[in-house]
Amino acid sequence: MKRLAPLCVVALLVPTLVLAASLPGPNAPASPEELRQKLTELMHEQDIPGASYAVFDRDGTVLTGSLGLADHGASTPVSEDTLFRLGSITKTVTAIAILQLVEQGHFGLETPVSDLLPTAPIRNSFQATDPVRVLHLLTHTAGFDDTHAKAFFSPVERRGRHLESSLAHPEPLVVRWRPGTAESYSNPGYVLLGAILEAHYQQPWDEVVSSKVLKPLGIEQTTALTSEAMKRDHAEGHSGGDMHRTGTPFELTQAHGALWSNAKDLARLGRFLLTDGASAPGVLRAETVQMMKRAQGTRGAQAKLAYGPGLGLLPRIVNGEQWQGHAGGVLGAKASLHFHAGHGMGYVLLVNSENSLRKLEAVLVAYIARQTRWKAPTAAAVPLASDVDGWYRLANPRISLLGLPTYLLSTGRARAQGDMLSITPFVPGTGYEASLKHHGNGLLADTDYGDVVDGVVLRDEGGAVIGLQLGSDSLQRTSMASAVLPLLSVLLALPLLLSAPFGRRKALRNRWTRRLPTLAVLVLVLGLVCAANLELSLLGQMNWQTVGVWAASVLFPALALAGVVVSVRTWRQETATLARWRCLLGSASALTLSLWLASFHLVSFALWRW
Repeated sequence: MKRLAPLCVVALLVPTLVLAASLPGPNAPASPEELRQKLTELMHEQDIPGASYAVFDRDGTVLTGSLGLADHGASTPVSEDTLFRLGSITKTVTAIAILQLVEQGHFGLETPVSDLLPTAPIRNSFQATDPVRVLHLLTHTAGFDDTHAKAFFSPVERRGRHLESSLAHPEPLVVRWRPGTAESYSNPGYVLLGAILEAHYQQPWDEVVSSKVLKPLGIEQTTALTSEAMKRDHAEGHSGGDMHRTGTPFELTQAHGALWSNAKDLARLGRFLLTDGASAPGVLRAETVQMMKRAQGTRGAQAKLAYGPGLGLLPRIVNGEQWQGHAGGVLGAKASLHFHAGHGMGYVLLVNSENSLRKLEAVLVAYIARQTRWKAPTAAAVPLASDVDGWYRLANPRISLLGLPTYLLSTGRARAQGDMLSITPFVPGTGYEASLKHHGNGLLADTDYGDVVDGVVLRDEGGAVIGLQLGSDSLQRTSMASAVLPLLSVLLALPLLLSAPFGRRKALRNRWTRRLPTLAVLVLVLGLVCAANLELSLLGQMNWQTVGVWAASVLFPALALAGVVVSVRTWRQETATLARWRCLLGSASALTLSLWLASFHLVSFALWRW
């Protein structure tokens, strides 16, 4: 939904929960053969070695296909039995297992997690009135951070022990805003759901979901163990234009993304959801599956916005239509399982590459649309009240590590004109930007994604505008000064700092007056170089990149403070007015940047401890 300037290498962790790709109707594949040909062409274009796909309807699987290579280096072909990593589609399976216990009356969606896991290391300043509940874990609305670097991978394969993992890595389980107000994708929340299942059944998570969900759905070839998948026909992970292998490290926990499956197996899960459980009676009641599909847990859902997180499901916009299901992305692989009630069909797409699968999904959806000829009803456009005008800031970054760039850059000014609402940033090319159409009752559709209503104006009990929910983004109303001045302080500080090293070599008596801001610039560049060379698999380790980032975060503020002190103490001794002012302003600018870093806990920042 949002359009932001690239923030840093950590943006690799940012989820892709909304997809909007367009494919003109006349170019939609008309037959399975044309579909296969088009997918093959796009795989070559996107540098994707191998793929597996399926299309299903309420009666069963309509077609399946296997394309390309399971291992680019070894030229091993993909077969219909090849296992691909599913990533976060695993969450849907975990959610079904949890909802079975809800149906059986063991606990409810409103049950506080602390009642089920008394030792769970949740830090919640809202605990007295708003505890984290099961519903919040299922819908990513607890306010948790996402997985921190040191908890990504494990040197050995682990089964179960989800609560143990949460206790060992409690850092993400800090509630950043009132639970049940805003969505922020959080793998650690699903780790706690895995712990709830293990505590109830006294079995490892993989055994629970295998016996309670997968086998009852007729899913036989899926496995949660990487060691088991490696013994079978499986797809190796790849990345980049050269399609190099990424390796397959073990995940620290399983409930959020460990499953391996193939398209024909996964289509059974999709059909179960599409038919409200009718394809596998006894797994969940129809009303429970229907509840999974409803948006819940956010202020937007309370304002009657149908677009939002469900119970183990997330919406996805493809070719201007809203689909339901889940996507997954892990090191070297991506996956998508989505269905559409209007079309009465769904699709599975699995690839063994980190490269984009968006265009491939668009082709699958175009093929389905050509078969069904279903058309979404046209939504009416309604003038929007001007009280929505004002400044807004994104308030729910997925990970706290992005807190500073989000605070500085994710702002925009909203203006209503007739039935349109535009959001524009203070500095073009940065900040938050969107063009929205109002469809009545405060409901908004991003014009980039067609007429899918995926946003809403949020009001308090008195009717005053307090924010906007746009897709998964929660925007809080703010003042112009709050939106603009922080960014201006940084935009002014950077050129002043960068100009400090330049000048006549002997203009200053005390050369440390210039050396200190010069060293600060060099340290800043060092930190950026180290950050730019970070890889996902290295984030949680002590290496030259992470040590370099830490060293820069310590030395930069130290040099800034020292530079200001030296400039002030030698002020009267220096006769070169321009030089002394440039150096003082340069050091003061470095100190300003350091204060911003400190306010977001980025001074003495060690990724291996984060």
